[in-house]
Amino acid sequence: MKIRQLEAFRALILRQTVTRAADMLHISQPAVTRLINDLEADVGFSLFDRSNGRLNPTPEAMVLFEEVERSFAGIDRIAQTAEQIKSLRRGSLHIAGAPALALEFLPTTLTGFMREHPGVSTTLLIHASSIVVDMVVGRRCDVGFIAHPLTHAGANVETLHRAPMRCILPLGHRLADRDVIRPEDLRDESFISYPKEFDNRMYIDRLFAERQIDRVMSAESQLSAAICVLVQHGAGVAIIDQVTARYAAGRVLVKPFEPVVMSGFSLVTSTQHPPSRLAQAFVDYTKQRMVELLAD
Repeated sequence: MKIRQLEAFRALILRQTVTRAADMLHISQPAVTRLINDLEADVGFSLFDRSNGRLNPTPEAMVLFEEVERSFAGIDRIAQTAEQIKSLRRGSLHIAGAPALALEFLPTTLTGFMREHPGVSTTLLIHASSIVVDMVVGRRCDVGFIAHPLTHAGANVETLHRAPMRCILPLGHRLADRDVIRPEDLRDESFISYPKEFDNRMYIDRLFAERQIDRVMSAESQLSAAICVLVQHGAGVAIIDQVTARYAAGRVLVKPFEPVVMSGFSLVTSTQHPPSRLAQAFVDYTKQRMVELLAD
């Protein structure tokens, strides 16, 4: 019993004549007749009464038709699912990201992506950059986003963006009218910093030390979002990544800082398992959103 025989059988039941069944299947009338004859030979009983040039389904044919319809409904669902997968309207995404991106940028980006691709389900997990890399390599997520460039034999690490860091100040700060903030402007200011083991912290500390400019180191946090809250409530000033600063604008003052201190984020994929079409579409969408965010 072949699927093409069942297609001809189903078409003949639905269209009632060989001519219309042939049109439905885009084949010749003799081909339909041959397929029906072959099916009857395979099942071992007659499916149609042949009288007055017409084919009338037997009671046994109608019982078989019910089962064929259920089977074709399943095939239709499979075809529909395949089409949804092809058009990126079906599937799941598992994303892992460092907090600097995963607290605001990635949720916002995922929301826009899901709006363009209804039917896609997503999972967003927030971890330190080293754990994100391990998750990608271990196939516990499809793609990762990290704040610190790391290397791993099983990971492709691609720069997502690099941009100058920004100085953030409490609203109403004495430097609110400055277009650009320089180290000299922050002399004796309460300063909120990243932990000492962070590369950006070491670079910023060296920049102030070379100029012999003292700050009051009032607080530390590894999370840019937490630093923003501290600044918002008047605990001090800070220099943070531009992405977090963009989302904090309005709650704090965001100013260019010179000399320029660069920071960036990276995209992580597996060297052994290329991203799915859906994951690659999300990566492309994320890159575009990053460009748009930093271009505003």
